[in-house]
Amino acid sequence: MLSAAELAECKPHALDFAGRAHWRVRLVAELVEINARHLRAETRRAGADIELQGALEQGSLLRGAGGVTELRQALSVAEAQLDALEQQREELLAMLDAVNAAEAGGRLS
Repeated sequence: MLSAAELAECKPHALDFAGRAHWRVRLVAELVEINARHLRAETRRAGADIELQGALEQGSLLRGAGGVTELRQALSVAEAQLDALEQQREELLAMLDAVNAAEAGGRLS
């Protein structure tokens, strides 16, 4: 996984063709990983939501009041993970756009 420091080091306009190609591959690979993690997190969020709705519909008889609190917490954690992954994806897409723009600029010169 690319760190924030690694992303900060990437200066697309200062890279040659090979450097931009290298970064493009790294960014796309990272986006694939982020998308896979996002799908897993979305599944966890959906499962937590389904469990919470089931507990609320049953009046929490099976789990008790603490169970509903735990389910709400699990849902909140899953949603926070999704938000973090979406933020990471946006940062990677912005960097990929910068690399692609640098490539297009390099071809024009």
